[in-house]
Amino acid sequence: MTGTEHTIEPAGGQHTVPSRPSRRRLLLYGGGGAVALLGGAFAALPSASAEPQARKSVSPAAFTAAGQTLVQIPANPSFTFTADLSNNAGAGESSPISAAYQLGAYQVSNAQWKEFLDDSGGDPPGYWSDGTYPDGKGEHPVLSVSLEQAGDFCDWLTGSAEDVTFRLPTEAEWENAARGPSSYTYPWGNDAGTSYSDGTLTSRYNYNAVCAAHYLADHDDEEATYNDQNSSRYGESDPVSEILAVSATGGVTGWIDHSTYTGFVYTDLFDELMETGGYTSAVGSYTDGISTYGAYDLAGNAFEWTSSLITATNGAEAGLEVNAVRGGSWYSTGRSCTTGYRGEGRDGSGGYVTVGFRVAADAS
Repeated sequence: MTGTEHTIEPAGGQHTVPSRPSRRRLLLYGGGGAVALLGGAFAALPSASAEPQARKSVSPAAFTAAGQTLVQIPANPSFTFTADLSNNAGAGESSPISAAYQLGAYQVSNAQWKEFLDDSGGDPPGYWSDGTYPDGKGEHPVLSVSLEQAGDFCDWLTGSAEDVTFRLPTEAEWENAARGPSSYTYPWGNDAGTSYSDGTLTSRYNYNAVCAAHYLADHDDEEATYNDQNSSRYGESDPVSEILAVSATGGVTGWIDHSTYTGFVYTDLFDELMETGGYTSAVGSYTDGISTYGAYDLAGNAFEWTSSLITATNGAEAGLEVNAVRGGSWYSTGRSCTTGYRGEGRDGSGGYVTVGFRVAADAS
């Protein structure tokens, strides 16, 4: 790996990420952290993330079909969402899940997406260059993929599988798999288990504190320039250490302020990071973030498409009928990464640098 490294320690193991970002202005949406890609190819520049670590064993009931590791999720005829779309706890609607199904143990990776494109054609995501993903990001989740493209990928898998039909999960299936039979707040339990002390972040999942801790560790004295023309600080600069802060429990301040177009997200350093797809991690590398049923990254790393239409309550999509996305991302606050958090949605025709997907499957 290249670049200066620091260590972020998920409970039970180290997660090491090197430090190199690159540059481009993107359109930012509010809410839990959607970032829409404005098209165009990027130059090939060093990756901001680490090579994948060995993946922890999944459930003994898991199996592989068409190159996808799938975990078994039982039916739940009495399933009720934890909250309604405005995140009022206990107000969620009933959405019975009448049959068992399978869910991808991992988010679909850049390398898997390249195999799909090489076989079927199509345009690569905008953060790729010369038809391939950034160096070192083959095992990171593919981003900037539309709902239709994700569906095409599922159809492509189905064509090479025996007795398995691939599709996207519904929102209810996603939440049912993430929270497990004990209705956990996080895929692994009810406590985030996140702390920040002496410059070291301990986390079971990849969310905005991971990115903030990295910049505070490796770029604290580097000047970041506010480069949005709407910013009250346009053209002015501050060192990263005067913009970002992480609390003892992993909360982040200085990440974004939409009212003044300030915060780290409105700086040139953030644009550089976005150029290679943000601060994702290799799928399955947060080994202590595994869910009850054996799936990884159901909290953070990348929001995931679902096939369910909702009326969004957050961000620029609020009030619009869009497809629900779940799980939070590397850009999101910790709250957005909980198993019951709802109201985030995206227009299915778009591609977003915070949104990827994982497959669901049924026995044919």
